[in-house]
Formats: sequence, C-alpha cells, structure tokens
Amino acid sequence: MEIDQEIFEEACDPLDQTVEYIELTLAEQAKILQFQQNVLKLVALGSDCDQVCEKLCLLEEQLLPNSIASVMLLDEAEQQLNVYVAPSIPQEAIIRLNGLQPGPTAGSCGNALYCQAPVFVGNTFTDSRWGDIRQIAIDFNICACWSMPIRGKGGRVIGSFALSSFEHRMPGSFHRKLLEIGSFIIGIVLEQRHINQQLHLAGKVFEHSTEGIMITDSHNIIVSVNLAFTRITGYESDEVVGKNPSLLASSHHEADFYQNMWHSINSLGHWQGEVCNKTRDGKLFFQWLSITAIMDNHDRVTHYLAVFLDITEKKQAEEVIWRQANFDMLTGLSNRNRFYDRLEQDIKIAAHNGQRLALMSIDLDRFKEINDSFGHATGDALLKAAGNRLLSNTRATDLLAHLSGDEFMLILNDVTDSDDIEQLADQILEKISLPFDLEGKLAYVSASIGITLYPDDAQHIETLLQYVEQAMYAAKAEGRNRWRYFTPAMQKAAEIRSRTVADLRSALALGQFYLQYQPIVELESGKVHKAEALIRWQHPVHGIISPAEFIPIAEESHLIIDIGNWVFQQASRQVACWQTAYGSDFQISINQSPVQFHGESSAHWASDLNRMGLEGNSIVVEITEGLLLDASETVSRQLLAYRDAGIQVAIDDFGTGYSSLSYLKKFDIDYLKIDQSFVRNLTPDSSDRVLCEAIITMAHRLGMKVIAEGVETQQQGDILKLADCDYAQGYLFSRPLSADAFAGFMLE
Repeated sequence: MEIDQEIFEEACDPLDQTVEYIELTLAEQAKILQFQQNVLKLVALGSDCDQVCEKLCLLEEQLLPNSIASVMLLDEAEQQLNVYVAPSIPQEAIIRLNGLQPGPTAGSCGNALYCQAPVFVGNTFTDSRWGDIRQIAIDFNICACWSMPIRGKGGRVIGSFALSSFEHRMPGSFHRKLLEIGSFIIGIVLEQRHINQQLHLAGKVFEHSTEGIMITDSHNIIVSVNLAFTRITGYESDEVVGKNPSLLASSHHEADFYQNMWHSINSLGHWQGEVCNKTRDGKLFFQWLSITAIMDNHDRVTHYLAVFLDITEKKQAEEVIWRQANFDMLTGLSNRNRFYDRLEQDIKIAAHNGQRLALMSIDLDRFKEINDSFGHATGDALLKAAGNRLLSNTRATDLLAHLSGDEFMLILNDVTDSDDIEQLADQILEKISLPFDLEGKLAYVSASIGITLYPDDAQHIETLLQYVEQAMYAAKAEGRNRWRYFTPAMQKAAEIRSRTVADLRSALALGQFYLQYQPIVELESGKVHKAEALIRWQHPVHGIISPAEFIPIAEESHLIIDIGNWVFQQASRQVACWQTAYGSDFQISINQSPVQFHGESSAHWASDLNRMGLEGNSIVVEITEGLLLDASETVSRQLLAYRDAGIQVAIDDFGTGYSSLSYLKKFDIDYLKIDQSFVRNLTPDSSDRVLCEAIITMAHRLGMKVIAEGVETQQQGDILKLADCDYAQGYLFSRPLSADAFAGFMLE
C-alpha cells in the first residue's frame, strides 16, 4: 500500500506528544518506540491496510500478555460496528460482535463510539456499560476491555481499536500509550486506504471511460491519454505524450475558432463545443469537446483536462435524417419541405434587396404513359434523368425541387431580364424533348412550364404557387411542350372554376340536373331502339351550363362519381319504361368518366340492374380510347365485369385518340362511335369518307358495330349507309329530347 508522504509524516510527528513519556520507564519507552518503528516500517514498505492492522494487533498482544486486540469499523450507514481485523478472536465471537450498535450499554467499543472518547472497563462482568453484550464476555472469558476511538479525516470517528484481557485489570500509562499509538496509526492507514481506493477508482474511470480523455501540462503538452482516446483517434499513448494536441487538428476550422476557444478557457476556466479533428490515418471525425483548466491552491494553471465524445455517427445519422427530411430520395433534388423553406427565405431576401424572383412549375407531359408502358422502374429512371437535365440548367443561386410524381419546381433568384427566363424555359423544353435512353429503352416526353414572378404577380407564397400552377395547366391545355406566364385571365378562370365546384356540390341535392335523350337510328331500317342519355345542368343564376364546361371540373373534383351514379339510376329507370313501350331490346347509352373507373364507383351497376329486373344489355357504357390506353388492373377488372354481366361497351369519339387494335380485341368492345369531326365534312370525294369506311370495315371484321355521331345532312346519312355503317345519331334525326318529347318522337 503506497502512502502519501504528508500522511506518513503526520503519522510519525505527533505521536510523542500524545502521552507524557515522563510517566513511562525507559524500558517501556523503548518498547513503544520499537512498536512504533515496526508498524511504520510496514506502512513505508507498502503493505496493504489489512496486513498493517493485523500486524499492529499482534504486536499489541505481545506487549500485553494474556490479551487479544481487535479493530472494529462503522458500516457505510455509520449505524453498526463490524469486526475488521481480530487475528486472535475466535470466529464465533466475531460473528456475535458483528452488527454492534453504538450505545451506552454496548460494551467498551460501542461506548467509545457513542461517547467518542476512550473507554476503559476493568470488569466486564459487572460494569453496566457491558449490559447489552455481557453474555459474550462471559462465554469467551473477556474480563476487561479497553477501547480507543479511531478517527479519520477531519477527526471523524470511524471505528474503534481495543485490547481485551482475560484478567480483570485497568490500563496503565504504557498500555494507554500503546492504544493511542495504535488507533492513531490505524486511522492514518484507513484514511490512506480510502484515498488509494479513490485514486484506483479514478484511474479505472480514466482508463476505461467511453469518453476520450487527454491531460496536458500548463504549456499544453500532452502528459496522459486513456484507451478511449486511442480507440477514437488511432494514436497510441507513446505517440502523443510530449506533443501538442494540434496534431489532431483538421482544416475544418478557421484560426478565429481556436482563438475564441482559448479566450474562453483563459477567462472562464473552461470551454465546450463541437470540434472536427482528424484521426491518425487522416479521417475526419466530429467530437463534443470539453476543456477545463486545473488550478493549484494559488490559482495557477497546472494542467488542462480535455474530455471528448465521438459524435461522428450521430452527425452522420443527423445528416441522413436531414437529407431525408429535405431531399427527394429518388432524384436527389430538394423535396417539397426544403422547397417551401427556401422559397420563404428567398422571398424575404428579394423583398429586402428590392429584387425579383421567378417561379417555374415544370410538369412532364405523358409521363404516366411511360410509367404504364415500361413499368415503374423505368418511370423512376426517367424522373431521375429528367431531374439531372433540369439541374444542368440551373445556377448555384437557384433551387430545383422534385415535389411529387412528374412535378418539378424551380426558383430563379435575382431576375433582372425576362429574356433570361424565357431563354431558360426554351432550353428546358429542348433538353426534355430529347430521347431518354433507359437501359436500352427509348422514351420520349415533353414538358409544360408555368412561370410567375415576384413581386409582379403576387407577394405571398400561397398565391405565387397558385398562379404558377395555373400557368402550367394553361401551357398543358394549349397543347403541351410550351411555357406560359401567369396572366390575370388565368386567375379569373380559376375563380370561375372554384365557384363552379362550389355550385356543383349542391346541384345534385337541389335537383338542378336533368337528362335529355338523343335517338340513335338504325340506318338500314330507320328504326330507333337506342338512345344516348345526355346530362344537362339548369343553374338557378346562369341558366343552362354546357357539359363541356362542368364535366371536366366535376372530374377534377371527383364530384363526377356521385353525378355518374345519378345518371345511371335515372337512365336505368327510363330504359325500364321504354322497354315496356318499345320492346325489350331498347338500350340507353350513358357516358362514364375514367375517374369513375379508378374509384370503382360503378362496380355495383350490374347488381343494380339485376335488382330492377333489367338485363345487362339494357345499358351501354360509353368510354374514351384514352381509358383503354391507361387500362390499369382496376379498369381491366371492371370492363371484364361489364362483359360478364352483359353490359355492352362503346368507344366514344373513336379516331381522335390513340386507336389500338390490341386494346379493342382485349376488352371485347361492342360499338365504335365515329367522332363527328370525321362526319362533319363527309362528302363522296372527301378523305373523311375513306377514313369512315376504313373504321367501319375494321370494326365489322372485329365483330363490332359502328355508330356515327353528328350526322346533320341527308348526304352524310346516305354515304354512311352505303358504307354499311350500322347506326347514326345527330340533328338530321333529332336533337336531344326530354323523356316526354322522346315519347312524342317515337310516336311519329
């Protein structure tokens, strides 16, 4: 056991002043000096505390024949005494002595702690101070017991040192001196043990701490590092001791960073913060570093203690989280969240500096067709490639974001010339229109771009975003592959649309819709056993509103689902009446929007017809070619369900979309309706006649019948009849009629 020099000197110095040596004989003085020398020699040689205390007890027993010595210590709660060392006391007695509570009748040792003073008992069998443990004295023949308190740091009593005799007797000066010296040395040794334990614990904490620890001297030269330091930095202790900590420094921080750090240490005595350093192999790592100046009793710096935690993984995790929160995982571009934050900041800067900025909404045209034709993996590759092309046209001060699907947004800062905006828009259109090579598959798309300006068009984010979307939709509506600035007319159209949506929401409940029926004439016989149901809206303020105006808005707002179901119910009831009047083969055609297919809102139509006692072929569902081109699993499933239920399907406006024989064969189409644009200019020598004849021939070869729309003249009707067209509808035969007027038409 190593002992501090000051503690050792303290142990030796005051011993001669404890008891007047004048009362001792020369022989007794010699024995005491020899005893003192033997014990302190053990201490000086580094014996552990147990060995010193045991040897001290044995030496005391030699100097007082027919006696036994013991050391008892308080427990951590300082409530009970337990035997620490008693080399000559039987184990049975030790067991009974353990747990002794200090008190006035708790024996010599219990009294010594209770009174915090020496206690000398010459007859334990009769002395009241041994009342609680007298049986122990009797059982082990302890006739007398002299106890001296053991004091620790600050004079605090921590235990007792006792000599117990097998004879009834009181101590003389010599024995008191022995007890005094013994208790004093034991106190010193125990105190040193506590210090050594603390130092050992501190050393273990230092060495095995998960935090890196570095200690430097007052000149900032490293004197010690722990294992965590080596693990984090890669430097072994012998590689850094004697060197300046600057060997860890990276180029991440400027000189003023370290100047501020040392200013804090010198003025406040400490500093903490995040530091980027480099390891032995040159890799950067981030640490949370705390530096404390260690002072001596004269407030002079003796050392600096640096404790740091490696936060590299935490920083990397934070970086990942930040990127996930601010960047699109597919394209690597800024996402919606970062776009909004950046737009808000850029508007503030533009307002402060009196600058303009432009906002571009870039939407890829016909991207869904690529996605459906080649698969989502190819669609994702196209989005990524398109993002890279767009990014190559942006400046460092601009921000390109991928918001969702095929929608990109571009912020152009400090715009001074509109020509620059338009030139960039043209470059974007040109780049996007170039073919995309996606793993050997060539894909072609274009872009529709909307542009709005701050503060020219608006000063608030929400309004700017609304305007730029309107401009983009205008570009798309005008034919795609072009750009358009926002104009007040677009806002007016948007306001009208908004009002229309609001009115549409209540139109159904208020009974403002009604149906008209246009006869479909069989050209060969001139008979009518078909009609098309056409919806009309009687607005209480604006009068009759054309379906061409409100149907697209109803589709965008998904109100078409409820409206479409209403049309089906009305047409079903009407066809039931007319089958009674005109024959069981009478049919009514209704138009069905693609939106209704995607929501599967019409999946119940077959069962509804069945409940009404109607055959499936009482209703013909008219769809557009675009729906077949975009035939998802949901669409395919519903079309096949119609076929199984006997509900017939017609392709409306055939020839104006993306005609494909494979789609026609796949879905068992019953009718093709030739669009009125081919019929309008139909003459014996026109190219439209050739197209109509080709459509009719093709349809018949595929087992389908043909209905011509928009027939207005007898010549058109005759040409179609000669071409073997099956049915026709148009003003030549009748305008759309109310149910009552239709009955009158049938009578004629």
